[in-house]
Order: sequence, then C-alpha cells, then structure tokens
Amino acid sequence: MDERRYVVALPRRSPGWWLQFLGVAHAAVGAVVYRAAIGDIARDKVINSVPDHGDKATAFWFIVTAPTLWLGGRLLRSAESTGDVDAQRVAGIVLTATGAVGSAAMPSVSGFWAVAAVGISALRRAGAGGGRPSRRPSR
Repeated sequence: MDERRYVVALPRRSPGWWLQFLGVAHAAVGAVVYRAAIGDIARDKVINSVPDHGDKATAFWFIVTAPTLWLGGRLLRSAESTGDVDAQRVAGIVLTATGAVGSAAMPSVSGFWAVAAVGISALRRAGAGGGRPSRRPSR
C-alpha cells in the first residue's frame, strides 16, 4: 500500500486582513454594547443627535471607528499585494504605537492589544520584505 502524505498549505492571514477583521468586529461589538444609545440616535433622526459627551457620544465614536479600521486594513492589503514595504512599515509603526498607548490607557476592557498585535505583525512582514519583491515607484 502506498502511504503518501499530502500537506495542504493554507495561506496565512495578512496584517491587512486582520485589520479589516477588527473593523468588522468593532462594528459588531459596538452594535451590541451600544444598542440603546444607537437606538436613541436613530430615534432622534441622526442629524444633530450626538452631544459632545455621554453615552451617545461614546457609541457614535466607537461605531465610527469601525469603517476606518476596515479601510486601513484594505489599504494595508493593497500595500501587501504590491510589495510596498515602506507603507507596511509605517502602518506597523502607527498601529503598534496606537495599540500600546490605547492598551496602557484602557488596560482592562479594550481591543487595543489586538491593534498592537496587527501592528507588530505588519512590522515583521515589512522586515521580511513585505511578502513580495519591493516595487518602488520611480520619482
């Protein structure tokens, strides 16, 4: 009997993919945690319904962060696919710093540690050449 072993290599998720995932997760968590405040904003017909402070303000800024995270992840994925190591490195630095400061400021209940992890992953990937040969645009 022929005993061949086949190994299926699954692609590793990239830092850009994980940042997009964090954006979706942020929206989902916000929708659950802040459902009452989001409902109040909707009942107030959105326009001029968010004060400077309070539950509605917190809910608004939490939810608004989600598409920004997703967009950052999408742009990072573009940098990964084109081998733009400089963009990956800058994203890694910013994400790591933001995650570290956020984790220090809100250590008990936050996802900032995940942002720092994505940043470190982006820095490691950039240090390894960004996953693809660098194609720097001519100046």
